[in-house]
Amino acid sequence: MANFKSRITALFAPVPDNAKGVGLMLSSAGSISAANGAVQYLSHSIHVFEIAFFRQLLGVIFMSVVFLRGGLRPLFTQKIGLHLLRAVLNVGAMLAFFYGLSLEPLAKVVSLGLTSPLFATVGAVIFLRERMTPHRWIALAIGVAGALIILRPGVQVVSIGALMVLVSNMLWASALVVIKVLTRTDSSVTVALYASLLQAPIAFVFALFFWQWPTGEQLAWLAFIAIFGTLSQLALTEAFRKADATLVLPADFTKVIWASMIGYFFFNQIPEIWIGIGAVVIFSAVFYNTYSDSRSPDVDSSKP
Repeated sequence: MANFKSRITALFAPVPDNAKGVGLMLSSAGSISAANGAVQYLSHSIHVFEIAFFRQLLGVIFMSVVFLRGGLRPLFTQKIGLHLLRAVLNVGAMLAFFYGLSLEPLAKVVSLGLTSPLFATVGAVIFLRERMTPHRWIALAIGVAGALIILRPGVQVVSIGALMVLVSNMLWASALVVIKVLTRTDSSVTVALYASLLQAPIAFVFALFFWQWPTGEQLAWLAFIAIFGTLSQLALTEAFRKADATLVLPADFTKVIWASMIGYFFFNQIPEIWIGIGAVVIFSAVFYNTYSDSRSPDVDSSKP
């Protein structure tokens, strides 16, 4: 395994970090799109709460094998209460997102999901006392306009599935604020480990109410979701480490294209033109906010 890893490292060593970052973000977008498609497929035969539990359970196994081989030191923390709060918020976000996936077309869910960074900006202002600069207000207004283009309240009924995705975004944004606080004292490995260890039992409580033993085929799909979901998160983190956010963010937008293709070819879903327009508007808001933050001296970049 070590020899294989060294060969892969040597193979990609000549590639510039910016190119690696874009490639990793493309991989992340493709992986999470595949996982989301599998969730939607599996939700017709097994409840999404149980899917969420197995996603977390298999994540615990994977994280433990990777990070606890050298002992339990990564588990040392003085912020167990915040880790628990983060786990509750994460599970709530995942349950709401998976529930939305079971009810709405993939492209619509993914497009609305693009609003998460904007919710996170508001959370950072409220709870971390970060400044709400003019460009952040502009980005937020543009993002809200994009969401309204997709939802079109007054023209069509705003569905439960769409509302669940927005609830998921708000919960995930709150979790991001907690993560920011945790990373001031705990390593990223500790934060990731406690996320896996605490979220599985919380998700299990919800899954119990809809429990059915999965078949062999369903277990294979559950493993697929866990593997590709984990790979997506790892690739996403590494992409931001290799290159600036303003460079890799456009590649993340490809998950809307992936979602549209998967929805069309596997679920006979034809995305509405309003979803595409709204997705572009929301992404423009996120990119503008990220780009402005990276260039503004008014934003305190020392905060993790």
